[in-house]
Amino acid sequence: MRKLIMCVAMAAAVLSTSCLGSFHAVTGLKEWNDGATDNKYVNNALFWALNIIPVYPIFAVGDMFIFNLVEFWSGSNPLAMEDGDIEIQTIEHEGNLIEMRAMKNKMQLAVIDGPKKGGELELNYNEEEQAWYANKDGENIKLSSFEDGKYLVYLPNETVEIDAVTSQQEGLNKINHAVFFSQTMMAAK
Repeated sequence: MRKLIMCVAMAAAVLSTSCLGSFHAVTGLKEWNDGATDNKYVNNALFWALNIIPVYPIFAVGDMFIFNLVEFWSGSNPLAMEDGDIEIQTIEHEGNLIEMRAMKNKMQLAVIDGPKKGGELELNYNEEEQAWYANKDGENIKLSSFEDGKYLVYLPNETVEIDAVTSQQEGLNKINHAVFFSQTMMAAK
């Protein structure tokens, strides 16, 4: 049940934010595309090919559902950070004072005061797997990943697939439905 609650909270956080963010992944791809060759026609053909494959849509989904969310909460986009960069912010939530540390491909949360003082959570992005993991009490829990052009959210009893054309609201509805169904099944047992 604890894993289910953590997965739901992380998935809801990923899909329910309404920030714009810097879209660092798409911007980086566009800058690379603009300078790929000295010929603007070849660069344009490359642009269309990367949309058809669909590289641009995958980068956009990554920005929307992961990197811009981290940027919204921490103030820094982990893709835009360099090794050794760190940004620290403190927030209050439900009577708990939480310190958030953003680093390249990593985010650490620690409850420094309040009823849940001492609680910690670490989020890590694995570049090779294109996946986010939560490390809670030494256990790595896969939260989300990009595979075959789809964004996958891992719940304890189900994996929710969200493709590049799914809107943010539709994706959130899919996750909420999966969580509701999972809780209903657990209650029935």
